[in-house]
Amino acid sequence: MKFLHIPLNTLSVPMRRQLQRTVQQTLLPTILLCSIGSVAIAGIQHYQAPLEKVNWQTSSKKLHCTLSHDIPLYGTATFAQTAGHTLEFRLVVKRQASRAKDRAHLRSLPPGWKHQANVVDLGEVPIHKGDTPFQLQEDLSRRMLAELQKGMFPTFSYRDWADARDQITVALPGINIKPVLDEFIACLANLPVYKFMDFKDSLLHFAFGKSTLGKKDRKRLDELVRYIKTDPQLKYIDITGHTDNVGRRRSNDKLSQQRSQAVKNYLIAKGISPQLFKLKALGERHPEASNRTDEGRARNRRAMVKLVK
Repeated sequence: MKFLHIPLNTLSVPMRRQLQRTVQQTLLPTILLCSIGSVAIAGIQHYQAPLEKVNWQTSSKKLHCTLSHDIPLYGTATFAQTAGHTLEFRLVVKRQASRAKDRAHLRSLPPGWKHQANVVDLGEVPIHKGDTPFQLQEDLSRRMLAELQKGMFPTFSYRDWADARDQITVALPGINIKPVLDEFIACLANLPVYKFMDFKDSLLHFAFGKSTLGKKDRKRLDELVRYIKTDPQLKYIDITGHTDNVGRRRSNDKLSQQRSQAVKNYLIAKGISPQLFKLKALGERHPEASNRTDEGRARNRRAMVKLVK
């Protein structure tokens, strides 16, 4: 049997109450509370920031929002969302989880001073092998945020990864959080909504004999860049250049290649990896409209940008 010895005189009164309440409410085994200034708990390890040192931090950017909290000796808990993606929670630990297919129980516990509040059972969650054992999707992540906003303590409990003899509890304290939580929620509300189908195909047009991008096309490519940077599943970017049928075919082939290259160069200059591109130059061979009219020829002087996942 293992023992964790925690001198009570090193803890604040609220933290003492919270530790005792956490242990009792998660039904951890073999608890011995001593009235002479210490608590001896058989087979239990509890991780939580001291209440007077709880520090939640937020980062608000145009395309990415995070809310994080460091847990001493254990790791870092983070809520995060990137434009085009859903909210997620992850807990990165200092000691990697060594066993896969384990599960943890997640409960939202009231602190010692919330005598009328009840425990909220949030169910079982999978434990992933490696340095990020807890990875929760949007629904449960939002539920945890709601519990923190109420001043509750979402708490993970599971058997230790060494030999499963100890019960581990990891608590996120819902204190000192309201100002940064308000900022985080505001950041989430302002994230642009990006959908793949809105950016899958982009059609650009060029002036006669030119490979220079116009203002409207540059604006579209800027929007495309913002989306590409939020989609890690993107495999490659296919760019195909075209021309009308005015002039020699060889010259048109070269011009269509220059148009493809102009689009690629613009995207690379905006920070897109050169390895993502596949370029084609079809010259006048695949017209979109009739080359017998000015309008048709204008439609054929184009480049098509396709995102492939």
